[in-house]
Amino acid sequence: MGEHKGAITLGLVVLVLFGVFIAFATGVIDPLMDKIGVAFSKLVDNVFAGSGMPK
Repeated sequence: MGEHKGAITLGLVVLVLFGVFIAFATGVIDPLMDKIGVAFSKLVDNVFAGSGMPK
């Protein structure tokens, strides 16, 4: 089994990369990134509003 460790690892990496490409192509990632972006902007606004800095 040890002699196949490299091939198994390479196969797993290829499968993960293929999954990431499929997720981007089917539009799964875009709504998630939009939601993260909105939440991050709200977080930054709250931090600066609490420190007395103007917007």
